[in-house]
Amino acid sequence: MTKISEKKIIEQPSLYLLLGIASAIVIARLYVYLGGNLGLGYGGIKFHHIFLGIILVIVTGIVFFTLDEQLRRNNKAMCVTAFAFGFGVGLISDEVNFLISIGQYYNLSNYYQPINLYTDVAFIAFAFLLFIFSVFTRKRK
Repeated sequence: MTKISEKKIIEQPSLYLLLGIASAIVIARLYVYLGGNLGLGYGGIKFHHIFLGIILVIVTGIVFFTLDEQLRRNNKAMCVTAFAFGFGVGLISDEVNFLISIGQYYNLSNYYQPINLYTDVAFIAFAFLLFIFSVFTRKRK
C-alpha cells in the first residue's frame, strides 16, 4: 500500500467537492436558524436555496465540460470548480431532503426535525466516503 502525502490530499478536487457540500448544508441551516427566511420572494413567488443550488450545478457543469482540458492542467481551477459544484449539490440536497421528509407541512419548525438533520449528516458522510475512495483510486502523478 502506498503512502499518500498530505499535499496530494490537499490537491484532490474531491476534497473540495466534499467541503462544498458540507459548507452549503451548514450555511443553509445556520442562515435559517439565525432568522433567515426559508425562501426569498419576488412577485409572489418564493425562491428557496434549491434554485441557487441548481444554478451553481448548471454553471459549474457547463464550465467543467467546456473547459475540461484547461481545468485538468490547472488543479487550482479544478478545485474551485469542484467546490462550487459541491456547494450547489449541498444546497439542492438540503432542500430536497426537507421537501421529501415533511411533504405538505412546509414550515420553519419542521426544518429542524431530527430526520432532516440525520439525512444531511448521512449525505455528508456519503460524500466523505466518495472522497476517501477517490484518494485511493486517483492516478498518482
